[in-house]
Amino acid sequence: MSSTASAFFKVLRTHGVKRFSPSDQADAVELMEKMDPEGERLWTLMSQASLPEPVDAWIWGAAQKRLTTKLGDAFDPQELDKQAILKSLTKGLSEGLRTEDKEKKKGAENWLRIGLCWLAEKRSLQAWQIAEGLLSLLFPEGKSASRLAIRAIQKGKSTEFRLAIAMAGLGHDMVKAAEGDRDRERQISAGLRDRLADTRSTLERFQAELARLQGELEQRNFKLAEVEATLAAERQHWGHDLSETKAGQRVLLGERIGPLLQDAVDALEIEPSAPNLALKRIKAVLSIIEEAKA
Repeated sequence: MSSTASAFFKVLRTHGVKRFSPSDQADAVELMEKMDPEGERLWTLMSQASLPEPVDAWIWGAAQKRLTTKLGDAFDPQELDKQAILKSLTKGLSEGLRTEDKEKKKGAENWLRIGLCWLAEKRSLQAWQIAEGLLSLLFPEGKSASRLAIRAIQKGKSTEFRLAIAMAGLGHDMVKAAEGDRDRERQISAGLRDRLADTRSTLERFQAELARLQGELEQRNFKLAEVEATLAAERQHWGHDLSETKAGQRVLLGERIGPLLQDAVDALEIEPSAPNLALKRIKAVLSIIEEAKA
């Protein structure tokens, strides 16, 4: 199949094909669903070391369509969280990956690797993130992965040995990523503690200021009550004095000044008039007014 892919790529380069037409792409997807139901040929194309320009432009979209058909609504290539897409892949293919049926298992592995290749190439999912996401699926027994790695190091072929060492590098990346997450969490936690301390200090200052203002308010309310009581007492006193003053004025005007002025008027109106008498009465009124002023 690899030689067939190479021959196909050679034909594309020979004819200078830059892009597949939309109708060619649609026909290819329809043909793959019939002739390549388990994705083996699609994976063979994707796994080549170098893809011609038209194949590279077409194959990733085709892979998404095939995966959507295979996994249904559980697979959403537009999901922003790439690790969520990885989880949907492992969940949708877990039954096939764990089955004893070799053909079904091989098909599930094809779709898984197609999905992983797309995630790594187009969604920048890191190798250590892929390894971490698949570890519990492919090695449900915690120690089985370690035994396989040790066997590859001790007795494996050169390729297996190098892969085991490479996986150790992935493990190192995972540890570094975890340490980075831990350090960031610590920084965030330290920042939150500082902000909490500042907030508490600010709250204490506000509480102290509130207590001071409440004390001032109580003092001012007390003084206001005193002023209001004094004002009420003075109003009562002023009202009493005013009543007495009005009564005295009524007596002064009605009983003393009024008669004298009436006499002066009468003295001027009679025939013949008696201006001397009127003048005496007016002088008497002025004398009374001077006494009232004193």
